[in-house]
Amino acid sequence: MKQQAQGVRVQVAIAEANYEMMDAAVQTIMSLLGKGPWLKNLKGKQVFLKPNLLGMFPLENGATTNPALVSAMVRLLLDAGAKVTVGDNCGVGGYGLNERVARHTGVFDASLGTYRNVATATKLVKLKSRYLDSLVVSKDMLDADVLINLPKMKTHSLTIVTGAVKNMFGLISGAGKGKSHAAAPAGEDFGRILAEIFSIRPPDFTVMDAVMAMEGNGPSAGKPKHVGRILASDNAVALDAVMCGIMGIRPDLVHHIREASSMGHGPIDRASIDVVGEMPGDLKFRLPVTVSRFRLSRVVNSGFFANLVRSKLVLDKDRCRKCGICNKECPTGAMQMDDYPVIDQTKCIRCLCCQELCPDGAWSLKGLMGRMQGYGV
Repeated sequence: MKQQAQGVRVQVAIAEANYEMMDAAVQTIMSLLGKGPWLKNLKGKQVFLKPNLLGMFPLENGATTNPALVSAMVRLLLDAGAKVTVGDNCGVGGYGLNERVARHTGVFDASLGTYRNVATATKLVKLKSRYLDSLVVSKDMLDADVLINLPKMKTHSLTIVTGAVKNMFGLISGAGKGKSHAAAPAGEDFGRILAEIFSIRPPDFTVMDAVMAMEGNGPSAGKPKHVGRILASDNAVALDAVMCGIMGIRPDLVHHIREASSMGHGPIDRASIDVVGEMPGDLKFRLPVTVSRFRLSRVVNSGFFANLVRSKLVLDKDRCRKCGICNKECPTGAMQMDDYPVIDQTKCIRCLCCQELCPDGAWSLKGLMGRMQGYGV
């Protein structure tokens, strides 16, 4: 477990970027961080690149890491003499879906022959956790000499945001993601288990795709939001803190970021972070309907007012193609297929996996929280 030394300041670089000139943006951000010597030391090393491959979503939705960033990083690393592998355990399971998602999102071709289905080689690791005692992870990620994280800047209906720390949930292979949701259904508990999973193998370096981010009901059903940046750092937690600042969100209110910081993986207070490059203007991302700027809503979201406040998942039958992904990936078996998928509300833990993984955006959140939606946290 790699931890951040106390009192050590952390650098997070920000560079202007677009997808048409990503190679130049990557070179710029490496220069801002003084990464020339680091790159030279990668010769002959096994370097793993881990993008965000959520599912079968169109590239224009902004739900997955753009292939332009993947290809720019692959070229940079190959030029440095590294042995490169690109891969991810995407949100949807099943034989062959890993590579299908990579091809659909353009990441397979962008990997320039280095893509690998990392679900084929796994390793059981023990956890010191109150939720689970072990999880199956991808051996290629775990054993790489250097692990580079390529997350996407997005809001998230369950975790408020998803970025560098949350992207390492993709370390988990097979049914482990569903087991994690089922074992820790409450927001704070799930934030803790995400931090524990992050601790298994923190990335050595992170480059975030923030050219076209996502706001609203992310990580898949939100709206694209132009930021025009990439962010990079040796420290994923500090990078997420800077990302939250750009979004207008307090990082200490995001459970998994706060928990990862409390476990010693990096600072989230801006006084301990040196930002190199220019922060974009005040963007204040629109948040998911499950999150409100009103503190009252976070207080009454449990107990007596829970049924009033928390949002309800509603299926748009005109969009639904009955693919069955929501049924297959539901971690508690709350989803059943009839003519259309149906939720057993007594089993539903509001993990929002059905909304997150639906390739057609057929699931939406309705209720009082939607009407209370505001900006910032």
